[in-house]
Amino acid sequence: EVEFECVPTTLMDRVINFLNDTREDLRSSMAKDAAAIKNESIRIDGSPKSSKILNSNGEQSVGQLDKELLYDFQRKITFSKNERQDSASTVLLDKRTPYESLLDMSNEDQLIDKLLHSGGMIADKLKGSRQQIILVASLIDRIPNLAGLARTCEVFRSAGLAIANKNILTDKQFQLISVTAEKWVPVLEVPVESMKVFLEKKKHEGFAILGLEQTANSIPLDRYNFPTKTVLVVGREKEGIPVEIIHMLDACIEIPQLGVVRSLNVHVSGAIALWEYTRQQRML
Repeated sequence: EVEFECVPTTLMDRVINFLNDTREDLRSSMAKDAAAIKNESIRIDGSPKSSKILNSNGEQSVGQLDKELLYDFQRKITFSKNERQDSASTVLLDKRTPYESLLDMSNEDQLIDKLLHSGGMIADKLKGSRQQIILVASLIDRIPNLAGLARTCEVFRSAGLAIANKNILTDKQFQLISVTAEKWVPVLEVPVESMKVFLEKKKHEGFAILGLEQTANSIPLDRYNFPTKTVLVVGREKEGIPVEIIHMLDACIEIPQLGVVRSLNVHVSGAIALWEYTRQQRML
């Protein structure tokens, strides 16, 4: 018998075959997903766009939503069309990574870090338009609480976060929890012994000096109207705000509680207060 000899398949042919097979698998998967989405259409009760159809069992099933499907999904960092146009022609992060490719990055930490060092217009916009509230956390010494407050201050665009020692910003545990927030929110070093001087200075600048503390005369958070220019002092993890600092405050506010435990964690308390300030400012 004469053995048949054939030309071996080239590497390019194998790559093309692989891509074709992958393309077909992707198309099939997309078709199945589209069918599943169509079958799981969301019905909005009381909406004129949804119709109710009785099946053979007499139960109500969901009708078509006039070809409109409503879905919720997790948002990532996005930029407006104008921001892309303003920066696409001017911002290059390095010779190999143009700004347009940066927008498609899925790792948010890398995205923030790249923008921080780019010096572009987007970074300036993210740092701008801050609210006029400063959180004073100089009395706090636990790293997780400080890192959490830094992250909260950045999320709500606070004017600044005051801490006792800025060296803590280089701590690995702090950086793990803050997720680069310290790079975006102004961090002020205000040692405990300098708090009175700092608060007096801010009071002369027109800021209201408030404390987040449970006292005999404290005002419930939901009944207090925050001034636009506010300095909010949070106390130590167990002891709270010292008496000598309380005497300097214009008011003390407290978060209404329903449970037995005396107080919330200081980071949680600060986050709730910052959100209430933000909510009130958004309504102005």
